[in-house]
Amino acid sequence: MNRRDFAHCHSKKTIIAVIAIVFTLTGLFSQTVKDSLYNAIKEYHGLPSIEARLELAYSIRKSDFDESYFQAKIAFSEAKIVDDLDLQARALYFLGLTHYHNDRADTALKYFSQSVELYRSDRNNEQLSKVLCMMGTTYLNVTGDQHKAITHYNEALIYARKADDHKTMGMIYSQLSNVFRMNGAYRQAIEFIYKSKEHYEKIGFNEGVAWISYSIGRIYTTMSLYDEAQKKFEEGLNKYRMLSETVSSMTGVAICLDELGLVSLEQGNIESARQYNLEAQTIYKKINSKFGMSNALKYLARIEYKAGNAKEALYHLGKSRRIKKDINDVLGFPGVYNLYGKILLDQKRYQEAIDSLNVGLEYATRNSQNNRIMHINEQLAEIYAELNDYDMAYYYRTTQVAINDFIYQSKATRSMTQLESVYNLEIREKKIRELEQENIIKEVNLEREITVRNFLLIILTMTIVFTFFLLKLFTSNRNVNIILKRNQKKLQELNATKDKFTSIIAHDLKSPFNTILGFSSLMERYWEQKDYAKIKEFSGHIHDVSLQTYKLLENLLEWSRSQTGKIAFNPKALDIHIPIKNAVDLLEPAANRKQVTISMKAPPIAVMVDENMFHTIMQNLISNAIKYSHPGGKITIVAKEKGKQLEISIRDQGVGMDENTLNNLFHIDQTVSELGTDGEKGTGLGLILSKEFVERHRGKIFAESEKGKGSTFTISIPL
Repeated sequence: MNRRDFAHCHSKKTIIAVIAIVFTLTGLFSQTVKDSLYNAIKEYHGLPSIEARLELAYSIRKSDFDESYFQAKIAFSEAKIVDDLDLQARALYFLGLTHYHNDRADTALKYFSQSVELYRSDRNNEQLSKVLCMMGTTYLNVTGDQHKAITHYNEALIYARKADDHKTMGMIYSQLSNVFRMNGAYRQAIEFIYKSKEHYEKIGFNEGVAWISYSIGRIYTTMSLYDEAQKKFEEGLNKYRMLSETVSSMTGVAICLDELGLVSLEQGNIESARQYNLEAQTIYKKINSKFGMSNALKYLARIEYKAGNAKEALYHLGKSRRIKKDINDVLGFPGVYNLYGKILLDQKRYQEAIDSLNVGLEYATRNSQNNRIMHINEQLAEIYAELNDYDMAYYYRTTQVAINDFIYQSKATRSMTQLESVYNLEIREKKIRELEQENIIKEVNLEREITVRNFLLIILTMTIVFTFFLLKLFTSNRNVNIILKRNQKKLQELNATKDKFTSIIAHDLKSPFNTILGFSSLMERYWEQKDYAKIKEFSGHIHDVSLQTYKLLENLLEWSRSQTGKIAFNPKALDIHIPIKNAVDLLEPAANRKQVTISMKAPPIAVMVDENMFHTIMQNLISNAIKYSHPGGKITIVAKEKGKQLEISIRDQGVGMDENTLNNLFHIDQTVSELGTDGEKGTGLGLILSKEFVERHRGKIFAESEKGKGSTFTISIPL
């Protein structure tokens, strides 16, 4: 391309950019702008034409699926012809957005993933963070998969920091705050939303700051702090009204009005609630927001229900449900069916109420909406109590209490871990950037050395080739012997594996069932004698034996799958504090039964691990430490960086091992398992499985112990 062609092309891209800015400022896609883009597509070729197609596809992504899909698809094909990775990635991103806004989540995620791969290869951190953030939002809002959503948000945060993209960072923190709010971790939700506010204020993004006021109000509403919530919603409303009138700012006004209506309702001011709701509906109709209208109708149903107009409430609720099904608002379904249950219960239509609540419970469970699950279980308990079905009432009340406890505990455990993990990423990313700079300098020096070295290698090559043929004759026989010895060793291991399986099935699995059958027979006899104390004692024995047998069977199956190579190895970036804490939480009841305390010192350290395998490793090692600890003993878990390795040690003060037992650990053909301090049985299979999983991570595991003074198991894996 000569200088004139380049200038001409550049000027056409400038025209398209101006059109895009006009569109952004007006917030409304006028026919004039649309015609201008169509003219640009017809008049120009190459990059200007592709840019125009992409701008057009993005602009109509919500209103015209077919045309948006067509333009983005053509843009992608043309970008491949000119071999422009950035344009290809952007076209795939816009294809994903088009499908996302038209309720086609699976296809949207496919296009987003393809876009991510191209942006990775192009090292475009800013766009990469935006696409990963959108993937997280798709998992959160459409599929309800919070785990995948948080994983993608955390990765997006890393690249947004590299690109110094405060707007995307603010958006991610806001979404993470929403996840915590839905799960009842309110303190963490507020901390994240203020972190989002810092980023928005840093770049003067006023619409984002207005959104923060609204989000804080939502948190206060969930906590039933209505006076504080009202102030925040009014603050958000004023900020949105000060912005220029766009679809986005009008939506902001409407959602603040919606929430002010709900706050008024909770404060007993029904007429004020109706007025706010009517204002919000007017705006949703103006901007043609089906999602907003479905929520406004649901809120109107709550208002009419509170006012005693059950028939009106059911009518508006039905309209809301139909719209939500139209747009596939999976996160909104539980709220609708929950309200159905309340109204039908008041009308004594018990079975209909139960049916509605069960539908809502299914959606809430699928989306991990713990607060909503708790409320629905509470309602079901109330219904069954009125029906005098106390067994079912007790079941739902117990479930409600358990979820309530889980929400409370999450505030101090996993939620806090997630917060610390995200905040510490900034420090780690800074270190990584410094190391990358050092690597660049080293690479330049290496290139110089390689040039000289290559010249010498040419001279040496001929000598090596000649020597190779001489050595080949000598080593051929030697290699045959090595292969034979290796196969012999493998055969011995296979025989040992077979013998171990036979031993476990013949004794370790058979023996517990004999125990269970024996106690079952005794229970039957004492039942006839009505000796309930004995029955309770025997049922406890059966429960303990069943748990031990289940753990054995679980390890046996995991080991079997590992031997046949059927366990997938899927490493990903993970804060090591999380799986350690999860394993400790899981095994804490077993430790409490022996009055064993577990202390943990594991600062947030990011490492590439397979989450499932690593959980199995930590569960087996901590369980082993509990098993051989004396009642009242202490277990210490320490994780630290040691050079380029992550080192985790699990130390107990239990019975310890002699030198012979220590040397035979991790060998399938040796039986080293001993009874625990409370008579617990084992096979040693858990340690063997842990060793295999550690080695899958290119790591090592070793043990130190002294009889009567406890043991320390240490694993070391690359960072």
